[in-house]
Amino acid sequence: MAHIKKLNTGKFKAIIETGKTGQRKRRTKTFDEKRKAESWIATLITEQNQGIYVNPTEMTLSEWMYRYLFKHKKPNLATTTYDTYMSRFEAYIKEDIGQLPLQRITSFHIEDFLARLRENGSIRNKGGLSENTLKKIYVLLNQTLKKADQLNLIKINPCNSIDSPQPKKKEAVAMSEDELNKLLETVKENDKFIYVFIKFAVNTGMRKSEILGLEWPDLDLKRGVVNIKKRLIVKHGEGIKHERGTKNESSKRQIKISSKIISLLKDHKKRQLEYQLQLGKEYYNNKDFIFCRPDGKPYYPTTINNFVNKAYKKANLSDEYNTHTLRHTFATLALRHNVPIEIVKDMLGHSKVSTTDSIYNHNDTEVHKKANDIMDNIIHA
Repeated sequence: MAHIKKLNTGKFKAIIETGKTGQRKRRTKTFDEKRKAESWIATLITEQNQGIYVNPTEMTLSEWMYRYLFKHKKPNLATTTYDTYMSRFEAYIKEDIGQLPLQRITSFHIEDFLARLRENGSIRNKGGLSENTLKKIYVLLNQTLKKADQLNLIKINPCNSIDSPQPKKKEAVAMSEDELNKLLETVKENDKFIYVFIKFAVNTGMRKSEILGLEWPDLDLKRGVVNIKKRLIVKHGEGIKHERGTKNESSKRQIKISSKIISLLKDHKKRQLEYQLQLGKEYYNNKDFIFCRPDGKPYYPTTINNFVNKAYKKANLSDEYNTHTLRHTFATLALRHNVPIEIVKDMLGHSKVSTTDSIYNHNDTEVHKKANDIMDNIIHA
């Protein structure tokens, strides 16, 4: 058994039981950072298993998952993806099926586990988890047990005979041109910050984390170029982190911006300098964020969500819209107005045209209508 507990002091206490069945010893150690606690647990598990035959019946699923996630997955994953996997494991798997010996887990256990989560697995609300969340948990379990199978820790992956949950495909929601202009007109005069944020987002198609991670040195106003190479994220158990690196390699890119956006950003910079002069030493100078609080500190991503949602509400727009809708709107309107899909793909930071096409192109009924109008003009009979 192994787990990590966050203490009231903000530190992390790692707890692990080592030794053979009947001779188990409980070891604990406190760390300043969660990753160090994870590393310590993974090292102990590795040391315990090195150089000897491992009887899988003496290793629980939780012990194996800690080792698998830290040793096999973390080196090849973006930080946020790794944190998401770890959060998913700790929230749903560890205290349930994670208690079982690795070798004794059967297809029945997996099936019963998913059924429990489907009926009553929600942490925040009463009721069960969505098929989308269930599929993510299933995929994580399947990957973990597949690796155990490859290393001969188990005879067969019990997920092989379990059907994966099948969530309904959620279509990207985008604003119409009229709605977008209505939104911008609503916030233009009374909220300069959110006006600049929204206009910048729908002109570049950048992700929220990428926009919040931008610093002024990343922006070449003379050439009108944005260099996207960082992002602002929330790390599991650690809060806000400014991370050098993007979601994937294709997300590291340059975007050319218009003269209107350049002018808008210059005005935004002037307002920031005024705040800086007013606050003096109270202004946060460790980073040079473009989209930040008046005191220079980074905004929490959920705060930006709240700002954008309030703007939608004030403009009487659909409550289905959120911050990510700005990115969808950029892509949908760009493709509708004949911007080549290769260009849209590059600006969005997608690795494949097929990704861009499957999300945006086939869902745009306005484009379908244009095609229909063309046919009406062709056919005269």
